[in-house]
Amino acid sequence: MNILNKYTNTLFIYIVACLILYSCSENTPTPEEPQKPSLQQEETLRIEIPKLKEGDHNQFIVKKAKLREDNDTMFVNFCMEYDQQKKATRWTAFRWDMDNIYDSGCGRQGTYIADPDVPKQYRVGSGYFQGYSRGHMLASEDRQCSASANKQTFFMTNMHPQLERFNGYDSQGDYVWLNAEKLVRSLYQGWNANNNALDTIYAVKGGTIDKQEHILAYTSNNNSSKIIVPRYFYMAILYRHHIPEAEDGYEAIALWIPHTEGDTTSGKDIAIKYAVSIDSLEEKTGIDFFCNLPDYIERDVESKFNLAAWGWNP
Repeated sequence: MNILNKYTNTLFIYIVACLILYSCSENTPTPEEPQKPSLQQEETLRIEIPKLKEGDHNQFIVKKAKLREDNDTMFVNFCMEYDQQKKATRWTAFRWDMDNIYDSGCGRQGTYIADPDVPKQYRVGSGYFQGYSRGHMLASEDRQCSASANKQTFFMTNMHPQLERFNGYDSQGDYVWLNAEKLVRSLYQGWNANNNALDTIYAVKGGTIDKQEHILAYTSNNNSSKIIVPRYFYMAILYRHHIPEAEDGYEAIALWIPHTEGDTTSGKDIAIKYAVSIDSLEEKTGIDFFCNLPDYIERDVESKFNLAAWGWNP
């Protein structure tokens, strides 16, 4: 009887040990099989995405839309870093390529709307800013490939308060932010006409929200108060051009534009007047742009800019 009990106990311990080993092997990833990053983690590796700020209040937002209304192909329309405490977007990042520059003729499809991806208590409502217009970062005109892509540009997370005579136009002419958008837009509008080798343009746009000396004022709208009015607006732009049988080449440039009224600078004069290197823009804003490039490329393109490479030389 003692021998039988000893055998039974040994068998029971062996079965339990096997079950524990099996359970661990099922639930614990091995070094040979690392867990895949989430889809949103993958988006942070896109070339246009700056280094994210630390802190739970800094929300990374990805907007995806139909590339064409007549099929279900989706693309990353744009991404943003939203500071929930400040109720302001630090940057909006996107790209232009041969797929999304297609002009469907959809025009302005959206109405200004609070962003449902932001928790309700941190949203900025859709009403007019007191004393300021609602200025797009990714312009409506730059997302004409589908109606759904255009509608997303009207989320309030894609807006900053801008002076009307900075962002708009009147009898005096078009003002500088509107003209800067046109200048950058001319890069991809010339692709087909010039048949050049530009492959992709990566862009980051924003207004300054982090340093007190870079805040012009505060405003409000129908449900939000103390909304930051940036003192400066910027664009960080990188293009990749494909060189057959060689490594792709890159060029980068930034625009640092004071938020003032009545500036009608236009065309390449904008670049001549306001262009800075990416390194300089990083020092001004504290944002690490194009950090997903290989280090040797990032160091090279961010340290200088060449107006002639963009067709903007005097």
